[in-house]
Amino acid sequence: MGRKGASWTSVIFGLSRSILRERTARRSFINYVIVALLVIFALGAWPLASWLDESVIRSGFWWGGCAFLAIFLFLLGVYDFLRVLRENDPNE
Repeated sequence: MGRKGASWTSVIFGLSRSILRERTARRSFINYVIVALLVIFALGAWPLASWLDESVIRSGFWWGGCAFLAIFLFLLGVYDFLRVLRENDPNE
């Protein structure tokens, strides 16, 4: 007679909805993604450079991660831009 917990998909959708609705939460999330991208890029460029150069697969995964974060950041920026336009639309 125990209550079943929430599924992972409902938790993920709930978190994403709450982050994307408020402008301050959305902007702070964008800042966290920027910091994560810069940290990963810096780690791969200096301390992990020799380790990444040993294997093409490691280097490919690292560049893939950097590309994913960059594309994700771009899409978040476009979404934020469109939400700001929608929030400030005088016709609504």
